[in-house]
Amino acid sequence: MRKLGLSFVSVAAVVLLAACNTGDAGKTEKGKSDVASIAIEEGEYIIPQASEAEASEGDGFLALKVKITNESDKSIDLASDDFMLYDEEDNKISLENFYMSETGIKTLSYEKISAGKSKTGYIIFEVGKDEAYQLHYEPTIYEIDKELDPVVLDVNTGDYEDNSEEAVNAATAYIDEVFLATTNENYNKLVSNDRDAQISAFDSNFTKGLKNAFYYYKVTDDEASSVGKAFKEANGEVAEVTYEVTSYFPDSAEIAIKAEVLLFDEMEDEMDRIEEDFVESNNDLDYEARWEGADKAVVAKLPELFKSSFPAEAESYSDSFKMVLKKKDDKWEIQTKSSYSSYYDYLEEAFRGGLYKN
Repeated sequence: MRKLGLSFVSVAAVVLLAACNTGDAGKTEKGKSDVASIAIEEGEYIIPQASEAEASEGDGFLALKVKITNESDKSIDLASDDFMLYDEEDNKISLENFYMSETGIKTLSYEKISAGKSKTGYIIFEVGKDEAYQLHYEPTIYEIDKELDPVVLDVNTGDYEDNSEEAVNAATAYIDEVFLATTNENYNKLVSNDRDAQISAFDSNFTKGLKNAFYYYKVTDDEASSVGKAFKEANGEVAEVTYEVTSYFPDSAEIAIKAEVLLFDEMEDEMDRIEEDFVESNNDLDYEARWEGADKAVVAKLPELFKSSFPAEAESYSDSFKMVLKKKDDKWEIQTKSSYSSYYDYLEEAFRGGLYKN
C-alpha cells in the first residue's frame, strides 16, 4: 500500500481525539461523542486458517480489541459494520469475518448496548503493516432528532506487533530439546511443557518402537536407551526442519512442519545386510538362534549406522505435519493429548525414524 500524503476527512465533521501509541503497554486510543465513546484497548496481527484468507505481501490481518461505551440515555444497536477503516486515499477497508470459535478472539456481533453500559470485542481488517489509517465508529441510535457525527481514531498499524514468530520459536525449541537432543535456550523462555517429562515420554515411545521392530531378539531396556540416545544425537546433527504458521492468534497457533530426518526405512538395506552376514557366518547355530543373533547384531550396529546415514523427508498424511500450540501463562503449551493427540503422534513418530510405538 502506497502513501500518497492525501488528506483525511475534515476534522470539522467528526469528533476526534489525539491518539496514543498503542504499541506501548498500558496506553489506549480513545475517542468520544455525546452518544458513545470508543477505546482501542489493544491490538495484534493474526493469521487466520490458511483456507480462510491469505494476506497480500506486506499486509496482515490486524485484530483490534475495542471497547464501546454508551454515553447516552438510550440503547445503542451495535453492529460490526458500524466500524469503518479508511486509508490515506480515503478508501474504505472492509471488515474481515472469520470463524474462530476455538480462539480468544471474540469478534463483535449484533446486539444492544444499554444506556451507560459497555461492550468489548474484536474487529479485524487487512492492512499494510506500517501504514496510517482512520477508524470511524458511527453508532446507531433511534428516537433522536439530530444527525450523529462519527467518532474517529487515528490508527498507525506500525504500532502493533506481529508475534507469530514467537510461536515458531516455541515449536522449534520443543523439537530441538525433546526430539533432537539439541539445546535451545528458547525452551525455558517460551514453552510451558515440562521438558523432562516430554523427553521421558519420547524416549519411552522410542524404546517401545525399537522393541517392536525386532521379531527374534528381545531388545533390553539398556540397549534401547543407548540406541535411542545415539539416534537423537545423530538426528540432531543432520535433521532439517521447516516451519510455517498456518494460523496464529494471541492465545493459539498452528504450525505446519516438514522434516528431513533419519528414517529406519532408509536404513533397511544395510540392516538386512548385517543380518544376512551374521546368518551366513553362523551356520552351526539352529534357525532360531541364528536369527536371534542376527537381530542382536543389527541392534549393536545401529549407533554406527546412524552416523553414516542420510536424512530423508518424512511422509505425513497430508502436505505436512501439524503442531497445535496454546498460550498458557505467557508461554506456549504444545498440545500432545486429547483431540490433538493424533497430530502430535504422527509428528513424534517421524522423529522416531518411523518406528511404531504400538
